[in-house]
Amino acid sequence: MKRAVIVSLVLGASVPAHASEYGCKVLLCLANPASNGGPKGVGECVPPINQLYHDLSKGRPFPKCDQADGNDGSSYARQVNDPYDPCPAPLLPAQRGAYVVEGQKRSSGNKGGWFGGDGTFTLSDQPQLSESQVGNSYATGARACVGQSIGSYTAGGYDNSYTVDVFDKVLWQPPQNPRAIDVYIDNSWQQRVRW
Repeated sequence: MKRAVIVSLVLGASVPAHASEYGCKVLLCLANPASNGGPKGVGECVPPINQLYHDLSKGRPFPKCDQADGNDGSSYARQVNDPYDPCPAPLLPAQRGAYVVEGQKRSSGNKGGWFGGDGTFTLSDQPQLSESQVGNSYATGARACVGQSIGSYTAGGYDNSYTVDVFDKVLWQPPQNPRAIDVYIDNSWQQRVRW
């Protein structure tokens, strides 16, 4: 709601006609939540957002908005190169290359999990590698956003054993186009927009 109000206020406000006007429109359109159609969800936002994506694809710098920068710089947008979205709070990204699974400690009367393990945990799925990659390339596999650590166990054979970390909550995020823009309003991250 707050972001929708901000977008409507700024688009309706009279912004001084100089180079900053484009940057201010871009910032406000980027702040429009996905639930309201995202950056192009308001008709007035389509031309400046199209121009932004064109400019960025040509290597031009991100536009500035003098009104948003002010002395505190509390509202701004920043380009990022990340194939994953930020993990939703309170979850955090698992270590890259770690085997991860959701589960709980096994109580004495509880049967072992369906997906293996060492019998110490009841697992809800098979362990997966977080942010798997091939060689030195970018991540190709899903990222695990994890909650509280429950423990770990060793899996695999004698020559190829590995550690599996068990968490109370695991949310998997597939990799996406890494070109993105993070939007901050009042020094608080609001959303990531991919282009």
